[in-house]
Amino acid sequence: MPKQIDEQRFQMAVMCLALGRAKSAVKADILANGQKVSQFSCREINEKREAFFACHMEELIRRPLPTFGDCLRSRVIARKRNHSQDHSR
Repeated sequence: MPKQIDEQRFQMAVMCLALGRAKSAVKADILANGQKVSQFSCREINEKREAFFACHMEELIRRPLPTFGDCLRSRVIARKRNHSQDHSR
């Protein structure tokens, strides 16, 4: 029998993922504009994240939750990326 899901904890997890996606979108936008993320303070990035989240809240929240396979694939891709960067130096 599956464990009962605590609704409040589930909602907080969804919001955390949505805010993380908003922050990733802000960073991608910064890079797309030819700037570096390091040129911005944490406060500036968080302000941009909040603004992005306000405009795209519904879309960010409704996006499917990542599956275990998604998490595993992203870890493998990150590991390969780090490995190739280490060898290119």
